[in-house]
Amino acid sequence: MLRKIFLTLPFVLSTAAYAEDMLPTAIDCYQTATTSKDIDAYMACFTEDAVMIDVSRTFEGQDAIRGWAEREVMPGGENFKHRQFLEGDAGYAKTEVNWATWVAHYYYWWDADGKITKMSLRYAD
Repeated sequence: MLRKIFLTLPFVLSTAAYAEDMLPTAIDCYQTATTSKDIDAYMACFTEDAVMIDVSRTFEGQDAIRGWAEREVMPGGENFKHRQFLEGDAGYAKTEVNWATWVAHYYYWWDADGKITKMSLRYAD
């Protein structure tokens, strides 16, 4: 269950909202596909030319993202969980997540169709 969201986001989220069905399309897609370990659904979350930055490594385009996700995301996908929104705007959000034993910050950018154009994953401070 998503914990408190501390920032009012212009795309339906409100302070102290708890329901996962209120996630922006791009983030809901990412979370659902990751936790179900469905690589095809996962890839459907991204544009063809999307960019994934995993700490200091960059993967450009769906082929590169798919290879990385098959090796590093899908095997432990059930361990992914959004904790809270930290900031956001139309087409952008920064969230705090649990990934395995780590707390991380996920930065999402998406297009008008709700497809992820860029993501950046970083360890939380």
